Amino acid sequence: MCGFAGFIDRPNRIADPASVMTSMSAAIHHRGPDGEGRSFDESRRIALVHRRLAIQDPSDAGAQPMRSASERFELVYNGEIYDFLELRAELETLGHRFHGGSDTEVLLACFDAWGIEETLRRVDGMFAFAVVDRQEGRLTLARDQAGQKPLLLAVAGECIAFASDLRALEVLPDPFASQLSGINQDAFRWYLANGAVPWPFSIRPGVEHIPPGGLFEIDLESGRIARRRWWTPPTEFPEETDERFTSEDAAKQVLDALRTSVHRQCRSDRPIGIFLSAGIDSRIVAALASEVRPGLPAFTLGLPGPFDETGDAAMVAARLGLDHRIVRPSEEAVLETARQLHSVADAPFADSSLLATVLLSRAARPEIAVALGGDGGDELFGGYRRHLAATDPRGFKPRLARRLAAIGALLPDSISGKIKVGRGTLRDASYRMQNTQLGHEGYLRLRGTQGDAADLFEPGPIAARGRSRRNPWDGLAPEWNGVRSMMSADFRTYLPDDPLVKVDRGTMSCGMEYRSPMLGRDVISTAWSLGTDRLFDARGGRAPVRAALRSLGLSDRGAKRGFAVPLSGWLRGPLREWAESLVLRDFEDPVDQTAIREDWQRLQSGRSDLAARLWTIVCWRAWLTSRD
Repeated sequence: MCGFAGFIDRPNRIADPASVMTSMSAAIHHRGPDGEGRSFDESRRIALVHRRLAIQDPSDAGAQPMRSASERFELVYNGEIYDFLELRAELETLGHRFHGGSDTEVLLACFDAWGIEETLRRVDGMFAFAVVDRQEGRLTLARDQAGQKPLLLAVAGECIAFASDLRALEVLPDPFASQLSGINQDAFRWYLANGAVPWPFSIRPGVEHIPPGGLFEIDLESGRIARRRWWTPPTEFPEETDERFTSEDAAKQVLDALRTSVHRQCRSDRPIGIFLSAGIDSRIVAALASEVRPGLPAFTLGLPGPFDETGDAAMVAARLGLDHRIVRPSEEAVLETARQLHSVADAPFADSSLLATVLLSRAARPEIAVALGGDGGDELFGGYRRHLAATDPRGFKPRLARRLAAIGALLPDSISGKIKVGRGTLRDASYRMQNTQLGHEGYLRLRGTQGDAADLFEPGPIAARGRSRRNPWDGLAPEWNGVRSMMSADFRTYLPDDPLVKVDRGTMSCGMEYRSPMLGRDVISTAWSLGTDRLFDARGGRAPVRAALRSLGLSDRGAKRGFAVPLSGWLRGPLREWAESLVLRDFEDPVDQTAIREDWQRLQSGRSDLAARLWTIVCWRAWLTSRD
C-alpha cells in the first residue's frame, strides 16, 4: 500500500514542477514512509510522484514509478494484487520474464499482455493507479470495484491533477489553488447528514472522487477526459434459488471463495496480523488465516462497559491458537488521538470508530505492517439490521414496525428523539421505516441519522462555492426493489464512503496496510450470485457466512460492535474541554451556532443521543481549523 500524486500541465502554467512534486510528495509521506520516487516527462509535461510502503519485495526492484518491459506503460500504484503469483506464473508461460518479486512488476506485465481494461477484469486486488500509455498518448486512472483505495481528480482549465490524498492537491499552485479554495456546498450538506463526504463529491470545489470501479482516460494531446466504469454492481438480483442449490451448497460456495481470498491476502514479505472483533466476519477471516499463518498476532481494542468485546474475541483467539493482544487505551491516549484526527483523514469525517481504528493501529504497528479485517461482509451478505428489517417473505413490514413509523411521523423530532426504541430512538426508527422504500436518494438520506446534523446547515459565504450535477447513487439499479437494492446501495455508497475510508486513513496514518478478504474478487461475485433466500434465514442475514463459520467449528453467535466507542461518555469526560473549545467558539461557518450551543448543554445534562450530531460538528471544525 502506498500513495501517489501527479499532474498534467499542458499549457505550461506550473513554473517549477520539481518544487511542486516535492510538496505533493511531502503531503502523502504518511502513506509511504519507506521510499519516494518521481518522474517528469518534459515533452508532455506529465509528473508522477510515489510514496512507498514496501510490503511485497521491499527491495529497490519494487520501487515506483515503474515502467513495463515494453517501455509502453509507466505506473504509480496504491494497493495490492493478491493473485500476483498466479498471474506471474501464467505470464511466464507466455514468455514474460521478471527481475524482481513485486506485484507492481506483474501488474505492468499484465498491461503489456492484455491491456489495461482486460487486466482489471482479471486481477484480484485492492488498488488505485495512474498509468501512462506512451503508445496511445493516454493517462488512465482506475480504482478497484469496492473503492478500497482512494483516488481524487482536480481539473483547472487545461491543467489536470490527481492524488491519493486531498492534501496533495491542496498544495498545488495556481491554476489549482484558486479553483480549490472554499467549500463545496453540496459536499458539506451531505457531510452534515451522513458524517462523511460521499463520492463523487469532495469538500473542495473543483475536486472529484473517482468512483469505485471507475476508469477515467485522459487524452494527453487534447486533455479530454472520458469518464466511465470498468465495473458496476449488478442491477438485477435473484430472489429465489433453485431448490436443488441448497443452503449447504451456498455455505460451501461462500467458504471456498473466502478461503481463497484469505489465503491470498496472507501473502506478505512484512509481518502480518489481524484486527479481531467479536463479529462473525472477523472470526471467519481469523479462522481461515490461521490455516496458513498459525499463531497469527491478533489485536482487540478494549473499551469500557457495553463497548467491550474482548471477552468474545479472547475465546475465538484461544480456540484458533492466535497470539492475542488486548489494547486498552488510557484517557490521555484517547484525547491525544482525538486531537490528531483532523490529520488522519484528508477531509471532514465524523465516524467515531475512526478513533478506535487509529488507537488500535498505533498499538499494533510496532509488531505488524499488515492487518486483516472483516470489512465488507455486511454489505455483501445482508448483515445490517436495516437489511433484516426490509426482508419479509410476503413483501410487507411487520405490523409493529409500521405502527412505529406512523407514530414517529406524527411527533416532532424534539419528542420522538427522546423516546427509546431498542438501541435507538423512535425518531430514528421512524426515519428508517419511512425511507426504506423511497429509492436510492431516500435511502441515502435515511443514513443521515449517522451524521444527524443536516438541520444545522445555514448557507453562508464559506459554502457558496461548488455544485455538482452528479449524485452518489449514479450507477445503481434504476428501480428500487427492496433489500437487494438497499445492499447494493450500501456496497456502492456507504462502504467506500465510510468503513473503507475509516480503515484506509486510520491504518495509513501510522504506515500500516489494511486488507479486507471479504472484498476479494470471487467473494464479491459469489455474494451477488446468491438468491436473497440464501442470504437470510430465521436468524437474520449473512446466513451462508454463519453456516460456513459453524462448519469450521466456531460459534456464529456474539454481539458485533463495529469498533463503536463510548462517544457520549468521552464528550462528557476526557474529550470535553477540547470539544467544547470547538463547539462553543464562534466560527464563520455555515451552521446554526445557537442550536449547537443548546445541544451541547443538553448532552452535558445527559442527552446521549446528541453525541453523534455534536461529534459531526467537532470533526468539521477541527478539520476547518487545521486548514486556516
